[in-house]
Amino acid sequence: MKVLNSYSKLLNGLIKVFRVIFIICMAAIVLILFFQSVMRYVFNDPQPWCEELALYLSIAVIMCGLGIATRHAEHLQVDVIVRLFSDKTRCLVTAFWAIVSIVIMVVFLIYSIKLMGISNAVSITMPFLKVKHVYLMFPLGAVMMIMFTIESFFRNIIGFKNNGVLPAIPGEEEGGEE
Repeated sequence: MKVLNSYSKLLNGLIKVFRVIFIICMAAIVLILFFQSVMRYVFNDPQPWCEELALYLSIAVIMCGLGIATRHAEHLQVDVIVRLFSDKTRCLVTAFWAIVSIVIMVVFLIYSIKLMGISNAVSITMPFLKVKHVYLMFPLGAVMMIMFTIESFFRNIIGFKNNGVLPAIPGEEEGGEE
């Protein structure tokens, strides 16, 4: 349990870092798109790099948000059947799906690294930016999801042993998931 708490505290720190990145990227997207609107509709001089940079920043936001959403089980999911189970069984089923998710994310990680390796394209409107740098967000998001899913797996195994009561995530007021 001490190892899980230490690991959870490490993930808390990562979440703080990625929330800052998330906020900076979202603010940049808003400012870039505002600038693009002003240039397009006021000065009749649209800047082509704005849309591409906003797209790349959106990819970064999505991939940073994956881990955060994974940690709190905030992804879209159909859990009608799982909610019919007892708390203990729900923990076991969730732990099983955590393993499946980890395997899928490892495969995604492998292919995204291969994609980065074969990519030699350059951004159309920003020639200083290589597309492989944008593709770097995919392995980063996969690693984050794997890290947070590992935590979920162990929390649910502990919850299974404790008759369906999940251990609280250190630093959170309300404790575990539903």
